Amino acid sequence: MEESGVKYSPVEMTRYGSLEERDDNNIPLKENGEVEQETELDELHNIRKQMRFTVDTNPPWPISFILGMQQYLIMFGPTFTVPVILAPLLCIEGDATETGKVINTMFVMCGLSTLIQTFFGTRLPIIQSGSYVYFAVAAGILSKNPCGDETPEDKTHWHKRMAELQGNLMLGSVLQMFLGAFGLVGILLKVIGPITITVLISLIGLCLAGVAANNASAHWGISIGMVMFITLFSEYLKNVPVPVPSYSKSNGWEVKWIKVFSTLSIILSLAIMWSLCAIFTVTDVFPEDSPARTKNLTESLSNANWFYFPYPGQFGTPTVSLAGFVGMIAGVIAGMVESIGDYYACAKLSGAPPPPKYVLNRGILMEGVGCFLTGMCGPGIGVTSYSENIGAIGLTKVGSRRVILCSAIFMLIIGLIGKIGVIFASMPVPIIGGMYLVMFGIIAAVGIANLQFVDLTSSRNVFIIGVSLYIGLVVPMWSGPVYADPVKKATISTGVDVIDQIVAVILTSGMIIGAVIACFLDNTIPGTDDERGMTSYKQATDQAVDSALARRIYHEPLMEMLATKFPVLRKLPFVNQ
Repeated sequence: MEESGVKYSPVEMTRYGSLEERDDNNIPLKENGEVEQETELDELHNIRKQMRFTVDTNPPWPISFILGMQQYLIMFGPTFTVPVILAPLLCIEGDATETGKVINTMFVMCGLSTLIQTFFGTRLPIIQSGSYVYFAVAAGILSKNPCGDETPEDKTHWHKRMAELQGNLMLGSVLQMFLGAFGLVGILLKVIGPITITVLISLIGLCLAGVAANNASAHWGISIGMVMFITLFSEYLKNVPVPVPSYSKSNGWEVKWIKVFSTLSIILSLAIMWSLCAIFTVTDVFPEDSPARTKNLTESLSNANWFYFPYPGQFGTPTVSLAGFVGMIAGVIAGMVESIGDYYACAKLSGAPPPPKYVLNRGILMEGVGCFLTGMCGPGIGVTSYSENIGAIGLTKVGSRRVILCSAIFMLIIGLIGKIGVIFASMPVPIIGGMYLVMFGIIAAVGIANLQFVDLTSSRNVFIIGVSLYIGLVVPMWSGPVYADPVKKATISTGVDVIDQIVAVILTSGMIIGAVIACFLDNTIPGTDDERGMTSYKQATDQAVDSALARRIYHEPLMEMLATKFPVLRKLPFVNQ
């Protein structure tokens, strides 16, 4: 990323803030104008002094629950939309009761995976949430069997489709656990650089443009209204404080001014537009067949249990296929790369030293465990670290594990209340479409943001990015109609079912196509590490570490106890070093 002719490394970008927040007048310069490199240890200690609560300190329990609720609200909107997006692929669109089960299961698994990661994985305050990376893979796996033969009376018709996602996710997570357990993550990162990551993540959002258009076109007025309110709250009003009453023993009741609009942007927008849809439904502004009308939930709520307890095999025995596994490999790799970047960012913002290699390995291992459990119980979508919650740590200056523990408790409680899932599953389609327009666009932009480390004046890089992005977009646009038409489908059939299924998953997933092309070209076309952006990525792993502080933060107590009794365990790549 350049500004005023100066290029900043990732370390400098993190140290001095974003482009909007950084004050270049405060950056220490040498006499020749170059940025002065203060020691990373000094920087770490300065960050810890600025924190209200670091990763190894805890606020009082009442404050922890309040801050935990805030973290929960940040991940709430995007998390419950993942199962809602998945519903049409499972052929349960419009069935609030069945979709509600998937939503409840998603929240329970996110809460459980967060506890596993925070206390047994990296031990950093990281939220685990459903990832759109896996949705793109799920779309490719399920596309070979379009909906159409289901009957409303059969409430289990979609279980077979879910079982296929479950089994392949479990198999893919085994690969993730293997890479973490045997320390192979570093090898993977040597060939996957910023260019590949850009193409991979950007295509997740870009390839879902059709899904966003289909939902938004149900009523463009409501969808655009949703976009406008999200924009208003998250951008225009993000720095506007709101008076909130608070109580403390020392000061009694008082009014505090808190910036809540950006944190609650999705929830507030959802409440306004859903209420508007309800008003227009009651007053018959919307015709009877309009997708924007709110649904009568009396029957769905009466059919839903007050409490819902997800369990392994609740949707049947998971099944696997070679084609599905090939697709899940792409999802697993994308999730790992995303999470590793989040580990470094979270450590920086929460006052922890950069995570050593054994912590990265353990984090990926435990994320694989979380994905495996998620596959067993059935959301069909894997979990990865959630970047937005990491950003909240930088804003609140609170990076305590206890806060994330409280947030995970909220996830589990909401997930176990069955009727809540039914309510959110009944959301009008154009409201969902409005959220898609924003979220999928942000996902694409997050991918593009990785180009700040790449030399965009290089024709080599421009060629790789342009070709891989465009082919990743074009091929699924062609293959989708082909696989939907039996006559056209027969023209590309090899006659071998397994091969045809693998080809179908690859050709319908722009993320896989684009990422493979970008990775191949980036590693075969000559170019320097600086030109490719690899140098900037390597800098994060070369920072100095306060070994005593690192042990206090990253050493997992149970693993430490076992390694003390059995020293040979120290040789494992994920055990405390």
